[in-house]
Amino acid sequence: MTRTISIVLMLGALAALLVVVAVGLLSANGDMEDMRVELYITNLTRGQVLSPVFITRHDGTAEPLYSLGQPPTDALAVMAEDADASGLLAQWNPDVNAGISESRVLTLEDGPIPPGHTAKLDFDLGDGNSMVSLVSMLVTTNDAFIGANGLDISEDRTVNLSAYDAGSEANSEDCDFIPGPPCGNHREDSGVAEGYVYVHPGITGGGKSDLDRELHDWRNPVARLTVKAWNTPAADSGAPLPRLLDVY
Repeated sequence: MTRTISIVLMLGALAALLVVVAVGLLSANGDMEDMRVELYITNLTRGQVLSPVFITRHDGTAEPLYSLGQPPTDALAVMAEDADASGLLAQWNPDVNAGISESRVLTLEDGPIPPGHTAKLDFDLGDGNSMVSLVSMLVTTNDAFIGANGLDISEDRTVNLSAYDAGSEANSEDCDFIPGPPCGNHREDSGVAEGYVYVHPGITGGGKSDLDRELHDWRNPVARLTVKAWNTPAADSGAPLPRLLDVY
């Protein structure tokens, strides 16, 4: 009899535990369904304009946009050299990639992000995919970019972004191959490039360079990404949107 009672108690405890887990999962999914996110990107440089930012929201199976020490994809190279996001939009198209929820280009007043300015983008996380990856060109360079791979945006955070070199074009600092001011040219340099993604060394200036180091050089970080995650209240409640966590 004692053994039977013990088994019954154990089964009861197991059932209760399963109920708790199920309720927790339902609660978590419900929170995600009601969550929206505000994402801000601030240009921290003095003399580099950030191109419109390619951003894709995805699940955990998505490939990285870039990998340090590895060759750049053709889509990344085009973005890093000429601020052209068309290849990335095609490659990370949710219609042909099950792991992608959406891909967009973030602009500031339909254009790039000047020094000291901030651009904002909103997301709804109703499908549960809370990771984003992004790329933006530093336009007064040959092939410098900022980026992030698989950043979780389900909670508030601030992330400083460094500049990388796509390794797809030589750092000639020749205005014939630089799209941003003071150059404005979209030709591709046929010179020998490094061939892999690495931390960008900055603008050297002097010599044959067409760029003013005092104006266009930088020290990392070059941009700041701020995430604000909110729970959306009932539509008829009239309550303000509560912050999940303080941004630091």
